[in-house]
Amino acid sequence: MSYPQTEPENAISDASATPRVSVVIPCYRQAQFLPEAIASVVAQTFTDWEIIIVDDGSPDDTAAVAQHLIAAHPDRRIRLIRQENRGLAEARNTGIRVARAPYILPLDADDMLEPEMLAQTVATLDAHPEVGFVYTDVRRFGAENNVMRTLPYSLERLRFENLMMPATLFRREAWEQVGGFRTFKPVQGYEDRDFWVSLAEAGWKGLHISQPLLRYRRTEGSMLSQARRHDLELRAHIFLNHRQLYEPDVLAWARRVTSPEWSVDGKLRSPWRWLLAYLGYLALIRRYYPSLLLPSLVRPLFWRLPIPWQGRLRALARLTRLQR
Repeated sequence: MSYPQTEPENAISDASATPRVSVVIPCYRQAQFLPEAIASVVAQTFTDWEIIIVDDGSPDDTAAVAQHLIAAHPDRRIRLIRQENRGLAEARNTGIRVARAPYILPLDADDMLEPEMLAQTVATLDAHPEVGFVYTDVRRFGAENNVMRTLPYSLERLRFENLMMPATLFRREAWEQVGGFRTFKPVQGYEDRDFWVSLAEAGWKGLHISQPLLRYRRTEGSMLSQARRHDLELRAHIFLNHRQLYEPDVLAWARRVTSPEWSVDGKLRSPWRWLLAYLGYLALIRRYYPSLLLPSLVRPLFWRLPIPWQGRLRALARLTRLQR
């Protein structure tokens, strides 16, 4: 099935006007969440934005819902792009290619922004020309309800641990410099993590705002939940995509994990191969970032728990820290 490349933008929008921020919302099988995502952008205290909804060949009524939302907000700059299904990374790239703003915010269709999100992140980029991307703390909701306190930016930590969510404001010129989001196949889910490492490799710095300005929906069976079951394989691909940032023994581990002898269709061939890859990764973390050893040790078991249990364990860990 073929799709028209674009749908008409709101009639009131001035095509010659350049917004400060383009919010790019890919949507695939998430039409039911799209109204909440759009409403959270409309509610922003910072108003100089446009929204680009990318219907990535979704089999649900994403296009109809998007067109209804466009009609419901005739005073806002909202556009719909339709394409055959190409995956999340390329859907983001499609939206960014037609974006007019110098600042880009990818927003997953099932997430939402707090009202001050754009105001605070835009002000940060404006004040720091050397900074390429700005991220915030996160309020989880849905199957898990709590606040995720992310850490200040550190290239050394970013090499081995993701620091930000996809809804991170970045400069369009930085996206252009690194060639956009890279598609991972056949296992998707870490494209945004790879992108942040690309920006760091290109010399861009990040900044953290210690306020929960993003609302991240937690659901069982999400793309990220599935991707985390193949965390080692995806990490190996990120290492190989950014060879200048990693030591020779890290790259040797990554080549071994992704080799045909160890993996097929992007997944480790057996539990035995997985165990060897896991132990090898722990040895690397112990050598290059020992403070991450305990999280790296428990992560595979933790991610296989139901999301409500993950939330309970996080609450217990916070309580333990407070009682010390």
